[in-house]
Amino acid sequence: YFQFFGFEIKGHVGINIPLAQRFTSYPFLFSHARFQVLDCRLRQRSRRGSQTPGDPTLSLPAARFKMTKTATSHQMSINATTFITVSFIISLALVCFNISASLKTSSLRNTVSLPGFDTSSPQRLQELEAEVRNLKKLVRGSSHQIPRSDVHGFSIPEGRAVAMPSERITKEEESSIQRKFYGGRGDRPHLGGFTSFDPNGISPSLWKEMVEWIGVKSVVDIGCGRGISTSWFVLHGMEYVACVEGSHDAVTHSLLPGLKPQEGTEFELVEHDFSLGPWWPSRTVDVAWCVEFTEHVGRNFQLNYFTAFRKAAFIFMTHSQRGGWHHVEVHDSDWWIVRMESMGFVYSDYVTKKMRKIANQDFRRNDFLRAMENHKKKTFGVGQHLIKTLQVFINPLVASLPEHAHLLSEHGCFSKGNGGIECGKKGGGAEDLTPLPDSYKPVKLTDEIDKAWKDLIYDLPLPGQGLGDNEEENETVVAE
Repeated sequence: YFQFFGFEIKGHVGINIPLAQRFTSYPFLFSHARFQVLDCRLRQRSRRGSQTPGDPTLSLPAARFKMTKTATSHQMSINATTFITVSFIISLALVCFNISASLKTSSLRNTVSLPGFDTSSPQRLQELEAEVRNLKKLVRGSSHQIPRSDVHGFSIPEGRAVAMPSERITKEEESSIQRKFYGGRGDRPHLGGFTSFDPNGISPSLWKEMVEWIGVKSVVDIGCGRGISTSWFVLHGMEYVACVEGSHDAVTHSLLPGLKPQEGTEFELVEHDFSLGPWWPSRTVDVAWCVEFTEHVGRNFQLNYFTAFRKAAFIFMTHSQRGGWHHVEVHDSDWWIVRMESMGFVYSDYVTKKMRKIANQDFRRNDFLRAMENHKKKTFGVGQHLIKTLQVFINPLVASLPEHAHLLSEHGCFSKGNGGIECGKKGGGAEDLTPLPDSYKPVKLTDEIDKAWKDLIYDLPLPGQGLGDNEEENETVVAE
């Protein structure tokens, strides 16, 4: 039951109610629209404790509520058994509200029983997990919609999002899925779809242009797979990089955990299934990189990854023009422009065409992998997705913030008939003009950094030839 709402079952759960919310809002504890789950604890209190004078405790037949007001929050302790009983009834009503009207209440009543709180018994845990799976199946089989939430709409999501990994499938369920050469072993069918290395979705020349011309210093990679593109930004000295991926198989085979970034670079790997709820990075970023992802998520869940878009100044995204693994949103470029602009993002035809042209420079390269160099095939369509369907959108809500004022970092001085001259640089022809602060200058890229990234990926196999040396480690990932 608690896993359904994104909790981990560890014998206790915790709720933190922000000071701005009043105790009268308690029935909506599980609504993502009003509260964020933090790592606090629910402690079972003794019913025999005496009430001291001035102690604001409300005595009830089966529980005791104690409110402690602090500078930042109201904290509440409550008898565990009663909390589970009361909150289960209230929260189940909220769940039913979001399930199709055709889903009868009797079906839920027959499928889900009220769990106890004895998680010390392995058998009880298995029973509880089975009930959670049954409830999730009912929701997936219904016309489930995203509930009304403050994190959706034309605004920048605040606070830290709660990552919600998808539930794993059993070996029997996995054996019925024909994944072909796609990764995703042990994942639910709507996840996976990645390969060992997809040359169609990368372009170091484009990434370099993003850093040097746009001035990108922070990135969130949405649907990052194994972290091929993410690793480029991490190794090339970005200030902050986030890789969010729904496939547990991809996260298990990610390149990121072993990286040694430059000093000052912060990066994180997040496992989150956008069909379970919204997620966004902990800070605003210069760019959201989203390649070969949008076609995998239905419109009923699009708002969940739009929350991540709303934390970025620029959105670089592609879309599929044909079928593929769980391709449920295949549309032309005009459709996506209308869709994105209806959400408040502004399409830039100028930046889109410029970036597609840059990506085309890598199309015939075959020097990224050893397998590419030794293959009889000489052209691998490097950057093909970017050349054909890349679209660049601007999010004015973030782009207009002071911390992103460094973007569009093309030098602005003019000297001897030439533009694009760095102001104040010795020997550049504009030494007498006022230079910009270093924070407004792009990150410096070097050939040594390029080589470090190439060394990282060089021995990866081509699509259809496995996931790499650690493939056998994934044998234990599939749920028993």
